Amino acid sequence: MIEQVVNILQQDCKIHEQGLLIVGVSGGPDSLFLLNVLYECGYNLVVVHINHKLRPEADEEAQYVRQAAAQIGVDCVVWEVDVLGFAEKHKIAIEEAARRLRYQHLFDQAQQRSASAVLVGHTADDQVETILMHLLRGSGLVGLRGMQTCTLPNSWSEHIPLVRPLLFTWRSDILQYLAEKQIQPAFDQTNLDTAYYRNRVRYDLLPQLEEYAPRLRQNLLRLGQILSDDYQLIQRQVDIAWTICLLNHEQGYLAFHRPNFERQLPSVQRYLLRRAIEGFVPGLTDVGFECIERGRKFIAENKPSGQVDLLDGMRLIRDVDVFWLTSGDDLPISAYPQLKPDETIAIPIPGRSLLKNSWVLETEMVADNKQAIEQEKRNNDRYQAWFDMDKISLPLVLRSRESGDRIHPAGMDGHSIKISDLMINQKLPLRARKNWPLICCGDKIVWVPGYRQSGLATIDKQSTSIAHLILVRKLST
Repeated sequence: MIEQVVNILQQDCKIHEQGLLIVGVSGGPDSLFLLNVLYECGYNLVVVHINHKLRPEADEEAQYVRQAAAQIGVDCVVWEVDVLGFAEKHKIAIEEAARRLRYQHLFDQAQQRSASAVLVGHTADDQVETILMHLLRGSGLVGLRGMQTCTLPNSWSEHIPLVRPLLFTWRSDILQYLAEKQIQPAFDQTNLDTAYYRNRVRYDLLPQLEEYAPRLRQNLLRLGQILSDDYQLIQRQVDIAWTICLLNHEQGYLAFHRPNFERQLPSVQRYLLRRAIEGFVPGLTDVGFECIERGRKFIAENKPSGQVDLLDGMRLIRDVDVFWLTSGDDLPISAYPQLKPDETIAIPIPGRSLLKNSWVLETEMVADNKQAIEQEKRNNDRYQAWFDMDKISLPLVLRSRESGDRIHPAGMDGHSIKISDLMINQKLPLRARKNWPLICCGDKIVWVPGYRQSGLATIDKQSTSIAHLILVRKLST
C-alpha cells in the first residue's frame, strides 16, 4: 500500500524527497494516513489545516492537527476562513465556498514557500463516489474520469501541481494501517449526515447498487482510469485547436477566431469553451452542459455581432469573425474595421483600400446585371454592398463619423436616421463608433458597412454600371 503511494508520487507525478510538499490535513483518517506515510518516506513537509469555523469542534480539530504535526516535527500552518461570508458574497453553496477557500490557501502557502506540490488525501472511495455522482448528473468525459493523481496546470497554479496520491488506496486499508499504528484520527460527525448528497451516495445508493454489481466500486475506479487516458488523447487535439483558434489572451478577456472555431468538431468546441471559462475563475466546477451549449449556439448564429451571458459574470461577445470571452466591459477594438483618426481615403474602383486591424475594402465592377441582382438577393453578409454607379458621382470616399451625419436607409421611403442613433440601435460598442468607416459620396453617406445601405444607389433591372464593394478582414491563420 505504501509502495503504491510512493510509486504514484515518483513515477506518475515526478515528486521526489528533496522538494518541499504542502500537505492539506483535516485531522481525519485519510489526511493523517497521507501525512504519516509521507513522513515515513522522508519527504520534506509543511502541514496546512483550514479551519472553516462551521462546527463547534472545529477549533479542537485544528489543535489536534497542530499536535499531530508537532509529534513528528513538521511545521504546521492553520488558517481560519469565513466560509459563510465568502459563500454569501459569491452566491455559491457553503460546500463550494469551503472548497475554494481551502485550495486557495493551500496554494498560497505553496507559492510563498516555493513548494514542489500541494497534496491532499482523496481516496479510492472518494473517487468512486465522485464518478458515480458525475454519472448521475449527466457529466461528460471530464467528470466521468474523476479526480486526477496529478493536475498541472490547475485552477490555482500554472506550475505547482495538485497531487492526490491516495486515489487507488481504499479507506478500509487506511483504517487498518492507522489502527496498527495506534493513530486515532479526528472524527467529523457531518460525514454521517445523509442530508449531504455525497453521504447519501456513500451510505444509501452505493450499497444498493452493489447488490446488482458486487464489484461496482472496482469497476467505477477502473472506468475512471480508462477515461482519464482517453481524455489525454483528446486533449492533444484540443491543444492544437486552442493554438489555431486563440487570437489574443489579455487580462479580462480572450479573443478567438470564429471561423477556425466553427471548423472544429462539436466535442473539441465544448472543450475549448470549457477551458476558456475555467481560466477565468479558479476552481470553478459548475460549467454545465447547458452553459457550454448556449455558448456554442451563440457563436454559430449567422449574425455579425451580439452578446450572451454565460455564468459567474462572464459573457461571450461576437464581432464578425472574432468572438470574445470577457468578465468586464473594457475590450480592445482590434477586431473592428477602423480608420485612423480624421482619415479620409479615396476609394479606387476597382481596387483595394487598407484599413486598420487588417481590414480591407475590395471593389470591383460587375458586368452582368442579372448576376449582381441575384447575388445581392442571396447575400447575408452585411459587409458586402452593390451600387448603381450612374446614380452617384465619384469619388467614393471612406471617412469616419462627423457630427450631424445621417443616412437615408433603403426601404424607409426616403426617411433618414442619425448615424449616432443607428449605431446605438445596432448595439455597436461605443469604443468602435468614433472611427467606424463610412462610405460617402460628397456629403451623402451611401453605406455603413456591417449595418445599413442607403437607398440612393440601389441596383435594379435597369442598372448598367454596378460596383461591388466588400469589407473583409484578412487574418493570417
